[in-house]
Amino acid sequence: MPTEQHRLPELLAPAGNVESFFAALENGADAVYLGLKQFSARASAANFTLKELSHLLPFAQQRQVSVYKALNSLVTAFELPALLDVLQALSDLRVDGIIAQDPGIFFVARHQFPRLRLHASTLAAVHNSAGVHQMEHLGAQRAVLARELSLEEIHQIARKTQLELEIFVHGALCFSYSGLCLASSYRGGHSGLQGRCVQPCRLHFQQGRKEGYYLSCNDFCALSFVPKLKKMRLSALKIEGRMKPAEYVAVVVQAYRRVLDASEDEEREVVAEAHELLLRAPARRLTGGFLSDDPVHEILTPHRSGSSGLWVGTIKRTGEASIAVAPRHTIASGDRLRVESTEGREKGAFTVAGIQTLKGKPVPTASPGATVSLAVRGSFLPGERLFRVASKGDNPWKDPAVLWRLVYQEVPEGRRFSQRFAQQAHLTSVWPAAVRSTQRANENLIVKMARAQDLPQAFQSPAEWVMLVATKANLERLSRQKLIPAQKQRFIWSLPPIFSEKDLDYYRPAVLWYLERGFRRWEVNNWGHLNFFGEPERVDLIAGARLNVRNPAALASVAESGCNWAELSLEITRQELAALPHGLLGAVPIVTVYAWPALFTSRLPVKLQEDRPFFTARQDAYFVRADKHLTRIYADRPVSWLSQLPNLRAYGYRFFLMDMSEGPQPPMKDWERLLGGFKHGRADEPYSLFNLDREPVKKKQR
Repeated sequence: MPTEQHRLPELLAPAGNVESFFAALENGADAVYLGLKQFSARASAANFTLKELSHLLPFAQQRQVSVYKALNSLVTAFELPALLDVLQALSDLRVDGIIAQDPGIFFVARHQFPRLRLHASTLAAVHNSAGVHQMEHLGAQRAVLARELSLEEIHQIARKTQLELEIFVHGALCFSYSGLCLASSYRGGHSGLQGRCVQPCRLHFQQGRKEGYYLSCNDFCALSFVPKLKKMRLSALKIEGRMKPAEYVAVVVQAYRRVLDASEDEEREVVAEAHELLLRAPARRLTGGFLSDDPVHEILTPHRSGSSGLWVGTIKRTGEASIAVAPRHTIASGDRLRVESTEGREKGAFTVAGIQTLKGKPVPTASPGATVSLAVRGSFLPGERLFRVASKGDNPWKDPAVLWRLVYQEVPEGRRFSQRFAQQAHLTSVWPAAVRSTQRANENLIVKMARAQDLPQAFQSPAEWVMLVATKANLERLSRQKLIPAQKQRFIWSLPPIFSEKDLDYYRPAVLWYLERGFRRWEVNNWGHLNFFGEPERVDLIAGARLNVRNPAALASVAESGCNWAELSLEITRQELAALPHGLLGAVPIVTVYAWPALFTSRLPVKLQEDRPFFTARQDAYFVRADKHLTRIYADRPVSWLSQLPNLRAYGYRFFLMDMSEGPQPPMKDWERLLGGFKHGRADEPYSLFNLDREPVKKKQR
């Protein structure tokens, strides 16, 4: 984006299919973002093939519309060769940019495909100016900021940085920070970081006699804030919704286009008109998100369902090819309805094929007050609720086959691209060679603690290294204590994954103060942390698990950024663990063998008690812990691979982490038992293996 302050940010629209692609172009989008059939963080969208993209790119670019390819899924080691082939094709096709979160993609693209423009996905959890600076160092030309930022925080980040910045302005809100959510993956292996989130935050929960949608966020609408946003140094305003139908995309793009183009004198009137227009785009309750003055009470309304659209009725009975429904609002043949399960989970959508009275008389519409029969296909249950997400006649676009014919008529010959990356055999020639082998290293146990007062106990343990979370309280306490040289050699500070922009004013000098006093080892849990350390030779850095490292290219990336060690992703599987040590690794891999990780990490407080569990309809139990800044949601049991230690050693791993810094209950009471479990390779409490025995890549349901 040009640097002139008056230049409008581009309006960036989602295109989950060709219908939405046309809807975006015809209603004023400056750019669209779309996915391929793989490596997309919206794996359930229709998405596109490379062949289709070879025609769509020139079609859009001839209309001065940019096309960004979302490549923002985490990549497993097994997918790396296919990823390289895709990057080669995208480079050949001259896509306007790729959106990525995996550090391996940044590393490979920078070294092998310098023509590709890189955009750091919101899944990279960039939420302060330090993160933006580090993304620039990684090779990004743009960073998509976290949705959790206020207007003032966005303004400060824009003022302190030069990189292109993109923010979301409309669509769904996640309860957790993007990139830090493990909930979907934990319960069923459907990783949100791999584009397969099943939205457990939308579920109905119960705690004692209380029940509600405690984690389900209302939708985000920044229309009223666009007049302020377009005056900031922002490159793009982004609309969420690659799973949304074309008619939704058309209406939302049109609304934001009007406000962006309005003069200052027109803005108030145009914003009001645009809000009226949005009534045609079914959504959850619209809020100003974290841009508003009171985000806490706007975003979470537990008494409301988490489903999008207008609740039009509830299924009374089911038949072979029909369902009996008592409408709350008028339903018409041709309406698009989404099903919400009795647990509160969004299911698939369907089009009403026909409506009959209970006596079998066909009718065009069904009004409130009378039970009717809807002709449908699929599996339904009594008690499930129906939400209208599109109305008959809302979509002026022709069917997909007609739209593709228009594209092929204008662009009969798609751009040429290579199907294979020719340099696979020489890929590792540019990788940092910090590690040749892990198998010959001595075994190393790392223990991670939450409280400074537990350090004496930890230093008496057989752990080689002792890690402490760098909370402000711990940093202040340890500044008044003195570690003996032998303890300082074993000590590691662990930086928390979330720092507000204001927190940087505290943490930068605090880190420098400790560096000057010989504290060399630090665990980094956000890309912005790397921006604190100017001279790599002064420090020994460990890439924390929240950087989501799970392939050799990602290990090379963190090594190039100054990390000598890297904790592997908490979502990693046994198959990946078995294969990973056999290649050249840039950083020494560390396997977490015990942890109680937060499944959700949120800036929103919830109306739940901390001293008792809360449950889903299936009786999955969770606990909440909160401080004045963050809310964390935990499962009812830790992740333990202590019984898997013999296998992990046989695979070649020598560095193991026992993270006792988190969880709903203080783990120090189990300190001796857990250390005994490590010594003897056993786990003797209720525990989860997380994704250990699941497939590395969850197959898409058909």
